[in-house]
Amino acid sequence: MEAESTFPRWPVPPDSCAECAERVAARFEAQVERDRSRVRDMNVLIMRHHPELRARR
Repeated sequence: MEAESTFPRWPVPPDSCAECAERVAARFEAQVERDRSRVRDMNVLIMRHHPELRARR
C-alpha cells in the first residue's frame, strides 16, 4: 500500500480564486461562531454550578 492511496492529496485552488476564498472565509466564520456559542454555553453551565464564581467578577 502506498502513501498516496492512504492519504490522498486535496486539490489546492489558486490563491486568485475569489469564489474559493469566499467559501473558505464563510466556513471559517461559521466555525468561529459555533465555538463562541459553545464557550458561552459552558460559561453559563459553570456559573450555574458554581455561583460563588459570579461574586469574583
